[in-house]
Amino acid sequence: MENSMLSPSYWRTAAMEVKNLRRLMFAALISALSIVIGGFYVAVGENLRVYFTFFLTATGCAVYGPVLGIMAAAVTDTLNYLLFPSGPYFPGYMLSEMVAALIYSLFLYRKRITVLRLFGAKLLVNYLVNVAMGSLWSQMLFGKGYLYYLVKSLIKNSLLLPVEVIIMAAVFAALIPIFARVGMLPQHNGKELRRLSVSASAPLVLGLDCLFGGACSLYYRSTLESGGDAFLILAAVLGAIGLGMIVFGWLRNRKMDRKG
Repeated sequence: MENSMLSPSYWRTAAMEVKNLRRLMFAALISALSIVIGGFYVAVGENLRVYFTFFLTATGCAVYGPVLGIMAAAVTDTLNYLLFPSGPYFPGYMLSEMVAALIYSLFLYRKRITVLRLFGAKLLVNYLVNVAMGSLWSQMLFGKGYLYYLVKSLIKNSLLLPVEVIIMAAVFAALIPIFARVGMLPQHNGKELRRLSVSASAPLVLGLDCLFGGACSLYYRSTLESGGDAFLILAAVLGAIGLGMIVFGWLRNRKMDRKG
């Protein structure tokens, strides 16, 4: 139970991270990188941009947990606005960043990091924070109905989810062995734990999500007046990846069943 969010020791350990100079320095590094990288994005269509700060937030929260993670998210959002102001300050977006940090922490901090955990964390962030909360902030700021923003955000975040999970999996697969060796991920101590865990069901889950993301890409393309070829290509790529993952997962499970 000590690694469960319901355990008092979990929150005591998370609170102690604030007094750890090494963790504080790492949180400052994550915040600085988030501010710098937050200015870069890939525009793949009308009102659809891919940002890359999400994997920095997830990486930081996996290392220093919810207490320092929430604090770092608040500081990062505030500094980002002060350095690069765009319109009036709105505290709802800071709240969204703090909730996202909490979600990543609850899924990844003091837990063995798996592909399914990354998927679960990003799924909840996309739909609870980006869609549900983000649509409310847009309604308050821009005045149109909540459902108008909800539908647009739901399609956008469903389309991006498989891409973002694949990016997160690639980042953690590279970082876990390094962080484990220097003691930043104690849950991955031991030679057999120094890697990203891929369960038998992970390829099937990601495959189905890629297929759904491809369908959302086709729908998004149908709503554009022009320039939809990129979404047609994206739909084809996600569809191919999704089918490939499903076949791979099925074959892998059959092989494991035979061995069992």
